[in-house]
Amino acid sequence: MIAQSLRHLAALEQANVISIHHRQLACAAQPVGELLDQFDAPCSPLWPYQRWPRDTFDGPMQIGAVGGHGATRYRLERYQPGREALFRFISPHGYQGIHGFQVHQLEDGRSCLVHFTCLHLSPYHRLMWHLMVRWVHDALLGDLLDSAEQHLCGAVHRRRAWKWRVHLIRHALGGARLLVESTGLKRRSKHARQ
Repeated sequence: MIAQSLRHLAALEQANVISIHHRQLACAAQPVGELLDQFDAPCSPLWPYQRWPRDTFDGPMQIGAVGGHGATRYRLERYQPGREALFRFISPHGYQGIHGFQVHQLEDGRSCLVHFTCLHLSPYHRLMWHLMVRWVHDALLGDLLDSAEQHLCGAVHRRRAWKWRVHLIRHALGGARLLVESTGLKRRSKHARQ
């Protein structure tokens, strides 16, 4: 059933990139839903802020709220408290589609937290997705699901390790950011546009 609903979303978005991450949790769906409802909070235990820049929003979790991290921005388009949050990408340019969370109650008393991404990317962004973004995206979501499991269950059954590509990409991006900041290129480019 989960897979069917996500395939339906992907078809609606005419997605050429689909990414699904999920974690079965040894707790009922209600506390998972309560955790999802705090996704926008600065101290949300769902977001792995120790390793990733925090998601920030311009207001509370309600339809129309805009949030994101870095250049990635999205608007909350559909929201069922405790059950689902669906965001539509508004940047970067070339990203068309959605991502979000669903909370499912399983028959055995456990629950499942699902994150999905359905994107129709331009050829350039699709290439970048496969070369770089996908690896960082997967690492972030692995850490996010680990955070949820740690908070709700007290321990992570099998913590996900980053792939070597993630370390390389983060090092390269961090080094490039430091270079820009130390040389003042960022300031000069701002003045040049004025």
